Amino acid sequence: MKFEELRAFLHETNHGQVFDSLVAVEIGLDEYQCAWDAHCDMNPHAETDDVIAAFLIDVGEFIGVGDTDFDKVLANIE
Repeated sequence: MKFEELRAFLHETNHGQVFDSLVAVEIGLDEYQCAWDAHCDMNPHAETDDVIAAFLIDVGEFIGVGDTDFDKVLANIE
């Protein structure tokens, strides 16, 4: 899955849109894309859903967003 496809997939839900925006702001689009490409390269035979889930967990941990923080942000947009 290409980076643009990942972002389009994430934008299908409010939760995904918020997460995508948060990551884009925190690390920038170039690093976001590099991280996605590297994650895909390290997991070439994994199922797409598994790669996406693992990537979102990894990038969430990298930018320091815990479940509680993310839930607070989502509560304000729903």
